[in-house]
Amino acid sequence: MLLETITEKDVQLGLSAGDWEEAVRKAAEPLRAAGAVEQSYIEGIVQSVHDNGPYFVLTKGFALAHARPECGANRLALNFSTFDPPVTFGAGANDPVRLIITLAATDPDSHIDLLGELADVLMDESRMEKMFRAEAPEEFLEALGR
Repeated sequence: MLLETITEKDVQLGLSAGDWEEAVRKAAEPLRAAGAVEQSYIEGIVQSVHDNGPYFVLTKGFALAHARPECGANRLALNFSTFDPPVTFGAGANDPVRLIITLAATDPDSHIDLLGELADVLMDESRMEKMFRAEAPEEFLEALGR
């Protein structure tokens, strides 16, 4: 359901970042610019990694960046950002990260629903590789299954 709402404006491709903090900030900025989150939400994501480690790096090359709703989420929204070169988060075998999905959720369960929707994509290495290597938003969305 949530993935059906994704459009080309929700996809950023080939970003570069000097470290994971810059990557998180770049990946989340479109959500702030669109009013889906406040700057405090982005800071909440960064602080959460400092406090808890890179827990949202879920699988090889992929992170689902999010903070607690009360950090400044205004509405449910997603942004997809690929990084070239990939970014190290200190997530062991799951590093480096090539795709960050930034989730703004106004309740504590939205990311669980999203993971259910993403499960087929995340388990399909071929689709993930197509998303990692997409050169245009349309190509990314096609690989995502939109």
